[in-house]
Amino acid sequence: MDDRVHRRRRRMLLSAALHVVSHAMAIGYCLTTLHEPNRALMLTAYGCGMASGLAGIWAARTVTTKASGYRVSFTILLIALVAVTLGAYWDGGAASPAALGFVTTTVFVANYTPRLPLTMALEAVIIGAYLAVAVTGQPTRPGHVFLYVAGMLVLVSVCSTQARMLARQRCQLRTLAALDPLTGALNRRGLADFARELPGGGRPGPSLLCLDLDDFKLVNDRLGHAAGDELLQRTVAAVRGALRDGDAVARVGGDEFVVVLVDADAATTETVRTRIGAAVRHHTGVSIGAATAPQDGNTLEALMQVADQRLYRVKHDRHRAAPRG
Repeated sequence: MDDRVHRRRRRMLLSAALHVVSHAMAIGYCLTTLHEPNRALMLTAYGCGMASGLAGIWAARTVTTKASGYRVSFTILLIALVAVTLGAYWDGGAASPAALGFVTTTVFVANYTPRLPLTMALEAVIIGAYLAVAVTGQPTRPGHVFLYVAGMLVLVSVCSTQARMLARQRCQLRTLAALDPLTGALNRRGLADFARELPGGGRPGPSLLCLDLDDFKLVNDRLGHAAGDELLQRTVAAVRGALRDGDAVARVGGDEFVVVLVDADAATTETVRTRIGAAVRHHTGVSIGAATAPQDGNTLEALMQVADQRLYRVKHDRHRAAPRG
C-alpha cells in the first residue's frame, strides 16, 4: 500500500475514533442525568453522532484518495456539530455541560484540518453555532459566553499552531529522507516517489538516463575520498544545470546517477543527454545510457534496466576503441 494512503487512512481512523469516544462520553452524561428533561432527544442526537464516527472507522479501511477522505471527514464533522448544537440547546443552553462538545469539536478541527483558511471557516461555524445556542437557549450571563468563546479562540490558536509546526517538521523529515545527504540529489526512495507523481494520460515519456562516472575509483584512490565527494557534488550541479524545469536527478549508487526527463520523446532525450554529457565532461568522463517510454518500458524498473544496459554497452565500446599498450 502507498505510504500516503496508509497515513491518510490512519489519520481518518483516528479522527473517526475520537468522534466515537466523544459521543460515547456525551451518551454517558445523558445516562447519568436521565431525570433531566429532553434526555431521549439528546440520546438520539448523540447516538447519530456516534454512529457517524463508527461509519467513519469503517470507511477509513477503504478510502484511497485525499478528496474522498475529506468528504467523509467533513460529513462526520457536520453530523457531530449538529448533535453538539442540539444537545446543548436541549440541555439548557450555553451554560450546559453539554456545551463542552463545542470545545472538543473546536480542538478536533484545529488539529486535523490541513489548510488554515478552511480551519478558520470551520471554527467560525462552530463558534457561530455556540452563539446561536447562547441566544436561543436559556439565558446565561454574558461573561460566561465571553469566556467560553475566548477560551475556544485560544485553543484554536494554540492547537492550530502546534499542528502546523508538526506538519512542517514531518514534511521536512520526508524531504530529508528522500535526498542523498552528500549531493542533495534524490536517493532511491525519492526517485520512486518522484516516479509515482509523474503524469500519465498519453503524454510523451517519461525518459530516463543512467549515468556512470568513468574511473571514479581512481579519483578516490589517488586524490582521496574528499576529492571524490567533491566530484560527485560537482557532477550533480552540472547535471542540474543541463536539465529542464520539472526533471530530476537521483544518486542511486556510489557514482551512479539516474535522470528522469518528464514529457520527453526520443529526440528530446537525446538532446538533453548530449547537453548533460558536455556539462559533466568539464569535470570528469561519463557514460550515459538512455531509455524512453513506452517503447523501452512503462515502469521505472523497466526503463532503468534498459538504460543501464545501454550505459554499459557505451562503456564496453569505449574500452574496445581505446588504444592499447
